Amino acid sequence: MGHVKLAIGFLLAIAVVASARGFAEPKVDRLTPEHRKWLDEEVTYVITDRERDVFLSLGTVEERNRFIEVFWERRDPDRATPVNEFKEEHYRRLDYANRILGRDAPRPGYKTDRGKYYIILGKPQEIQRYDGSNEVVSSELWLYQGDSRLGLPPKFNLLFFKENDIGEYKLYHPFANGPEALLRAGVYYRAEQNRAIDVLEVVSPDLARASLTIDMTEPVGSFLAGRNTRQPITSYVRPSMAVDSNLASIAEAPLKRVNTEYIDGYLNYKDKVSADYSFRFVPSRQIFTVLYGPQDVPFVHFAVEMSPENFTLLVNEDRTKYYTTLDVSLEVKDRAGNLVAVQETSPYVELKGSEIGRVSAAPFAYHDDLPLLPGDYTLSLVLRNRATKEFTAAERELRVEQVPTGAGLSPLVVGYKKEIAGGKDAHRAFQVGSEILYPAADGAFVTGETVHVLLQVPNATPDHRLRWTFRREQEAPVTREVRVGAYGAQERSAAIEEFSLEGAPGGIYSVRAELLDPSGTLVQERALELTVSPRSSLARPGFVYRHSFNTDSPGLLSLAVGQQFLALGQLEEATAALTDAVGARNPRLAVASWKLASVHLLSGRADEALALLLPLKDEYKDQPEVVEGLGLGFYLKSDFRNAVSYLERAVALRPPDTSLLNALGDSYQQLGEKAKAKEAFERSLQLNPTQQAVVDRLASFARKP
Repeated sequence: MGHVKLAIGFLLAIAVVASARGFAEPKVDRLTPEHRKWLDEEVTYVITDRERDVFLSLGTVEERNRFIEVFWERRDPDRATPVNEFKEEHYRRLDYANRILGRDAPRPGYKTDRGKYYIILGKPQEIQRYDGSNEVVSSELWLYQGDSRLGLPPKFNLLFFKENDIGEYKLYHPFANGPEALLRAGVYYRAEQNRAIDVLEVVSPDLARASLTIDMTEPVGSFLAGRNTRQPITSYVRPSMAVDSNLASIAEAPLKRVNTEYIDGYLNYKDKVSADYSFRFVPSRQIFTVLYGPQDVPFVHFAVEMSPENFTLLVNEDRTKYYTTLDVSLEVKDRAGNLVAVQETSPYVELKGSEIGRVSAAPFAYHDDLPLLPGDYTLSLVLRNRATKEFTAAERELRVEQVPTGAGLSPLVVGYKKEIAGGKDAHRAFQVGSEILYPAADGAFVTGETVHVLLQVPNATPDHRLRWTFRREQEAPVTREVRVGAYGAQERSAAIEEFSLEGAPGGIYSVRAELLDPSGTLVQERALELTVSPRSSLARPGFVYRHSFNTDSPGLLSLAVGQQFLALGQLEEATAALTDAVGARNPRLAVASWKLASVHLLSGRADEALALLLPLKDEYKDQPEVVEGLGLGFYLKSDFRNAVSYLERAVALRPPDTSLLNALGDSYQQLGEKAKAKEAFERSLQLNPTQQAVVDRLASFARKP
């Protein structure tokens, strides 16, 4: 009865899997014949359920074609070669299954049991065939070497047989079929399975063992003892209880070869990248932290690290230059979802042929920073590699605090090394004064490394002290106190403290910094956690590309801050900051003038706006913000003829919003051109039909004067 229950359990497990696979089947009907064939025939055993669901959810042929292209790329064992070895081997197996293994079956070879496992596992190391025997039905025993990384036994076998010597070969299951199913006279052994094993053992010990287990390394009782003592081997041997788990591991083996994080990347970030980057997400490690910069403006510093297999460069013909262009975008939104800041850069990355050997096996890191006003934000980062059309992305919730007005501490940052910058002190990503920190993007270290902790102590005196505490979980801490003045005259009183991990056991560590005033009173404290692994080494970036906000460019920082105030609706603060930016008289910063003009227009100060924009009208005649600003400025002054001239050009430069169209319509109406006014108002209603004032205005056109 136990065998029957297990067999039923095995069949129910198959039914559950089939049901799960069939959950999205109605969507299959929407596929083209080619895509349906690819999904249900060509990759049915090597595609994960998650990949299958996403493929079925795609709405266009182009999206599915891109998915298929990336599907094979993700399985390519060596992407540096032009040949995808996995794909070629897979289609060779599929062809063999259909041409050879389907010959004796009424269905395609890939649907047969032998075809399925040949596609999954490839050619066996050995095949033992049992045909023409008086005792045994036609059978094939396939022997394999297993890969433990895929959850397979070191050595295992699959047994296929023709039930009652009729039809196609089926996969044998010790519980569902029983050893008697392998014998021609099996009906006589149903009540005495021990005797069936004895008969099989005479034909072949391998066949007898395969009737009981899949894992050839598994001890199935004393198999040889039964032979040596001339006793039935089933006195000592019973079918293995691990058969079902072995079969499940074999079926899942090809699914474990691929990391499906790219599916999550597509689902999370598909709206942030263009179509040619779809499904090409690669994982990365990131860190976002806040340090205080010039003019007491907080800066978000961020780092992205990518493993070498996820970062590829192009190479010229003589292999003297490796290169790519990165497109890096960072969007910042407040908690209400308003876009506060956008930073977009496209750095060109190049390495010499002599350098590539040193860095190609190590991670790549990108460091950057961005000024950001105090507040609570959501940061969305996307880094695209033009060489491979791959991208990585991350989102973080981040609180940016105001720079302390008195003595205080910045957040802590941990790094795996530091260095002194050459030349004069400058503002750079993860640099304060002359010291540069290389951050540990995931906060991970290994025994033997040194932890470098960076913080700033703005407005502290040299006699303020920092009390450091470094500890592993509940163990006794390492503590020390250092005068702030001992760190030297660093910009905004930067301090980098070091803690050795020589001989340190693995675990979760915490580092705490407490700022004490000269009397010993606690002013502020900061803390963070890091992880120490007992591994002997950890791959650190071999090449770091550092980009930074250029605080040396006159007016640029004031412009960035002013735009953020404007996005947050703080017009008074935006006016002050943008006025500073314009006052810097940077010829490369004309944008500051039209941004300040937009603030004046929002406040109804048309003369101030026009004074800023009129000097730009010839050089920036195709700049939408300049042209639209001029049109709205003249409109506010009731100069409708000039307003129409600029507003019409603004409409042609980019899709207009309702305010522009309404200003244009009103200007035309004031000039007596009702047909053009009606056209502008109707376009405005198409964008927003709920504008009752515009509806009333159009209704008035229908009435007689």
